[in-house]
Amino acid sequence: MNKNKRPATTFARKHSVVATGVALSLMVVDSTYAQQAAPVPQQIERIEITGSSIRRADAETASPIQIITKQEIEQAGKGTVSEYLQTLTADGQGSVPFTYGRGFSGATSSGISLRGLGANATLVLINGRRVATAVLADDFQRSYVDLNQIPMEAIERIEVLKDGASSTYGSDAVAGVVNVILKKNFNGSVAKITYGVSEKGDGNETRAAITHGFGDFAKDGYNFLVNAELGKRDSIYYRDRIGRGSVGVSAIGQAPWGFDPNSSSNNTARVGGNGWIPVNAAGIRLNNSQTASIVGNVRNPTTNNYYSRSDPAGVGFTRNFSGAATFCNANVNLPQNNPAGGCITDLRQAVNQIQPEHETGNFLGRFTMRVNNDVEAFAEAGYFSTKSRVDGLPIASNAGYNTIIGAVSRAAVALIGATHPDNPYFGTAARLSYLPLFDPGVGVSGTNSKSHTARFMAGLKGTLSGWDFDTAVSFSESNQTDTSTKAMNRRVLDALINPTAANMAAASAFSPAYASLPAGTVWRIGENAGLNSPALYGALLADKSREGYSRQYGVDLKVSREFGKLDGGPIGVAFGVEARHEATNLGLFDGLGDFIGLSLTSYSGKRDITAAFAETLLPVLKQLELSAAIRVDNYSDAGSSWTPKAGAKWKPLDSLAVRGTVSRGFRAPSFPEVSPQVVATFGGTTIDDNARCAAGVPASTCKGISPTFAATGNPALKPEKSESVTLGIVWDLTAKTSLTADLWRIKRKGLPVTGDGQAAVDAGNVLRDPTSKVTTTDPGPLVNVFVGYENSDESLTRGFDIEAKHRWDLAGNMGQVTGTITWSHLLTQRVIGGGVIHDYAGTHGDCNITNCIGSPKEKVSFAATWDTTQFRLGANVNYRGSMSNKDEQSNTDCNQQQANGSDFPSGCKVKSFTTLDLSGAWKFGKNTELFGSVANVFDTKPPVDFYTYGAIGYNPLDYSGAIGRFFRIGLKHRF
Repeated sequence: MNKNKRPATTFARKHSVVATGVALSLMVVDSTYAQQAAPVPQQIERIEITGSSIRRADAETASPIQIITKQEIEQAGKGTVSEYLQTLTADGQGSVPFTYGRGFSGATSSGISLRGLGANATLVLINGRRVATAVLADDFQRSYVDLNQIPMEAIERIEVLKDGASSTYGSDAVAGVVNVILKKNFNGSVAKITYGVSEKGDGNETRAAITHGFGDFAKDGYNFLVNAELGKRDSIYYRDRIGRGSVGVSAIGQAPWGFDPNSSSNNTARVGGNGWIPVNAAGIRLNNSQTASIVGNVRNPTTNNYYSRSDPAGVGFTRNFSGAATFCNANVNLPQNNPAGGCITDLRQAVNQIQPEHETGNFLGRFTMRVNNDVEAFAEAGYFSTKSRVDGLPIASNAGYNTIIGAVSRAAVALIGATHPDNPYFGTAARLSYLPLFDPGVGVSGTNSKSHTARFMAGLKGTLSGWDFDTAVSFSESNQTDTSTKAMNRRVLDALINPTAANMAAASAFSPAYASLPAGTVWRIGENAGLNSPALYGALLADKSREGYSRQYGVDLKVSREFGKLDGGPIGVAFGVEARHEATNLGLFDGLGDFIGLSLTSYSGKRDITAAFAETLLPVLKQLELSAAIRVDNYSDAGSSWTPKAGAKWKPLDSLAVRGTVSRGFRAPSFPEVSPQVVATFGGTTIDDNARCAAGVPASTCKGISPTFAATGNPALKPEKSESVTLGIVWDLTAKTSLTADLWRIKRKGLPVTGDGQAAVDAGNVLRDPTSKVTTTDPGPLVNVFVGYENSDESLTRGFDIEAKHRWDLAGNMGQVTGTITWSHLLTQRVIGGGVIHDYAGTHGDCNITNCIGSPKEKVSFAATWDTTQFRLGANVNYRGSMSNKDEQSNTDCNQQQANGSDFPSGCKVKSFTTLDLSGAWKFGKNTELFGSVANVFDTKPPVDFYTYGAIGYNPLDYSGAIGRFFRIGLKHRF
């Protein structure tokens, strides 16, 4: 029996062909049928599709499913699976691209967000089974599966289920399912090598893969497959894209952007130029206000006004430093137009990366063996490792530090000593705000991350007493180690900048390295940093690490069969049970509380889950098929959830099917959301500090400010519930043309979001720095605002998808041209909390869902391929629609205004973004193929977006525009 036989079909059913041909290798046919010649073709065509446990003859189910072939992935010319999946129109904002180095997840992982509901609302499966999530949750809230662990060359196909699937898979399938199906039967050896580079000559990308398999399952009764892949991407820095529009620009108070450089409000675009000393409209300096400077800003001990050490007119200076001005001018990347004389530089443009350095390694092994005519055994092991480096900002001398209970301000103790030789107020200690970017022993900080994911699965599948069965045990684990480089010892820092007897005694008791320094050693700053010894830096700086893991193991069993008969055919039923254990733990950085520059984040948890489900397929008539499923999940920490689903498919014509589903779903809270010790710090939310305003501080320091928030886990958080509805058509207009269209709606209740920041401030859930008060009744500026996760009332997301395909057969040996256009339109994205309706569709969106990336209404892709027996040419156009630069539709004010009061960008719109990618392949000889691609052919620049936090000056998912034109070339050979 040839289990890989593919039946003839039309172009409109090409996806069904792929699904059929591949799935046949998974099937074990009942021996009684195998001995009968006539029924064999029908039995072979029974396949299992994502979202259902019943094998069927027709791959078109009641649910909207997109089946992506390996050829489609190769035609797109992308380097990784995650890059390709994030071009899908069903993938809305909230994805986690690997370039998201400034996000909470770092640069070690990448996730997909169907329907723009966040990466935690999309369930990612490998070969139909769950795997452990990434250790670091997005925004330290949304857990997701890292797509980088999927080996590109081992993929057979990807099935994307675009409606809720909790009735089959349980939690997390609120927005849909991405099921990555790997090769299971392979013979021969294939080697592939790829090299890529940007037009600027950076971001070098090298990839190599080898796949080897032996044993024909149909003939030999076994198959063994191994795949190994290595990849490396070099970093790309913002400083190497200067002049590429807004890419990498954070000092937006500079020309030509037109913002007020002294504004401290996000609503009027706070300036990011480090070294700036704010003044008011009359040119009067604002007390206690400054950003850290590369030469050092020092506060006048009497007036509390800051002055740059490079400013020859510094009020009250007892020493002047002409070398500081020379040093400033030699190192800054901005015009020096601060009216207060600060030494300003665009720090993020100098330091941060568009694309971090990233190395990956993948291994996959699979063994399949026929036990007897009815049963096969299988075992699969996968291993993935990654290393990345994300450069971070240098640590300012007056930066606070974190403890397990929150941040601690150092503003009052960050003094340059009275006798320090670089103190412009020599003879009096003064507050210092110094940024050692160009200090040869310090420079940038950053995070080195290493992670690995191991996956193992073994099981049996086949037929027993007329029942098809599939059972397996599985284990997967992700481990990650983050190392924060050049963390600063706070005690040593204080002693080296302000060497009082108390400071030196504290540093000597804590640090033997400091105690061994020569007496009188101080940290020279700015233009004098070259005078420091290596021993000084050895005492001041250290690399500190944290470790974490995410683990899952379980067992499952599902059985199915056909029995009886209705007018449309036999009834199908399936039953299944599952038990699994999940655990995660993210530890604190060692040295927390003693070193500056360490993140305050820690969470842990464990849970046991048991589940049972049932499903039936009822072909009531030849034209009408009904389906129903129900599942119950019991979580040891989140209770039980019942999730039913019903579907119908009606075919009034052989070429036309009308389909629809109604289902309920749920998502159990993630471990970060319920872990009582979690504290994730974030910014970006603006509030009014009414307590300070009432104390008479300037409005610019208490109105519309963006303090640091700390989100804490809530063990009482309940699972969110969802209701999903889809309605669509599948229409084969001709043998070469097909059209699908689907309306969809997802309603969620109990959506976990962080609590209201303004309410937390008004309630006094804050930590302040009273040493920086500017009036006698001023309670001091905010250091932390504490907010907890809570279940909001509900959310509603609605939209539609349209996909059209056509094939042109060319005369002679010219092959064929295929074209596909896909359009996803977001009608509604709404969250209702506290009785207030927040509409986000078409706006910069809700940061609780989209990472402040936004919620554009339109996403369109077009793919065209000319394919012959010898060569292939492909073109891909990807379009993201424009969006309002407002947090929500009801806002009357734009998120950002220029100094003249006009909205920014013009019309308060973040413009649309379109790119064209080209790819091609040429086969020469019998087994060799040369291929290549050009991404962003027209070198399109990304639209200006200063509001997001995941990238500097542009939207994170527009990173191809930030990188610019990118070339790949490769060679593949089959031995």
